[in-house]
Amino acid sequence: MNKIISLIAFCLALAVGQAQNVQRNLISIGMKDTTAVGFLKEDVQKITTQKVDIKDYLDNWLVSVMLKDNTERQFKVHSLDKVQFSQFEVPSSTTMSLRIMQFNIREDKQEEPEYNTFTGVRAAAIQKMVSEINPDIICLQECRKTQAAYLEKALPEYSQVLFPKDGNTSNGGQRDVVMYKKNKVRVASWDKFWFSETPNVSSLSWDAKTAKVTLWVQFYDPNDRNKRFYVYCTHFPPSAPEAMGHAVDMIISSIQEKTGGTLPAFLCGDLNLNYTNAILDPLKAYMNHAASTALVSDGVQAITYNGYRDTNLKTLDHIFYRNAIVETYHVDNYQYKYASNCKWISDHYPLYSDVRF
Repeated sequence: MNKIISLIAFCLALAVGQAQNVQRNLISIGMKDTTAVGFLKEDVQKITTQKVDIKDYLDNWLVSVMLKDNTERQFKVHSLDKVQFSQFEVPSSTTMSLRIMQFNIREDKQEEPEYNTFTGVRAAAIQKMVSEINPDIICLQECRKTQAAYLEKALPEYSQVLFPKDGNTSNGGQRDVVMYKKNKVRVASWDKFWFSETPNVSSLSWDAKTAKVTLWVQFYDPNDRNKRFYVYCTHFPPSAPEAMGHAVDMIISSIQEKTGGTLPAFLCGDLNLNYTNAILDPLKAYMNHAASTALVSDGVQAITYNGYRDTNLKTLDHIFYRNAIVETYHVDNYQYKYASNCKWISDHYPLYSDVRF
């Protein structure tokens, strides 16, 4: 049951240690019960907010949470109405902190206007976006062979696991790609499957009109090979409710099998579905959605798709997780942010979460 803690209830806690430039009348912190993993709200000793200089943040706020064990947590906030603190269970220990990004990069189509082509303007803008946000793991969809090659050269700190949806590694078709910081994690194993009755070969079934591949990668901490976790990168077939339902079941089954229900797992994808669509209900029952449980979140309805138009805004991309703590959820849905001649870096926006486990 959601509980809104009012300004009056927080006055004493907020007054301690606040900077003089804090606008107290903007404070309204939501406290809610969830099944996610993090800190217990009764462990909070005080919450303070402060105006700070954070590049590219709208309202430039820093929220500090002081726990009763005198440990402090800080979060960069775009605006105070984005802040929510959730009741969590505390894991015995956390050993890794990562920033994980979901991004449908949009294939390069030369017949499109120059400002929408990858080679025209989007490539440099995407490179700048990755460099500034600095994710540790990136899940890409619709990435053609030439685009993956560009990113490999432009961002040498990342390695790639990738596979084409048509199963033909020699052609230039669309690929699902998992990029990862070479100095942060290592790949233990990986594989792929298609949403069909023959998942081990490139194929489609049910009402799908195109084949879609899912990559899963098992990573480990280079400092301790026993610390492992899974990342799934997926793309659901559009306008295919039967195939989408099977896709949800196949992903849940795979995560259960690979992780044994105990290892951390992250699912990033263009699911071509809004958060409220009932097709996602089994997935929401098995996993947590980063937007609905992150300590600082843009919300489950934050726009992730623009379709290269100002009038075709949707929420299609998602980050789900199990057995981890998600601290932030942000959709980088700004225009002209990374180049003055590039209004959209893709027909989808990048979204990312800071996680630990």
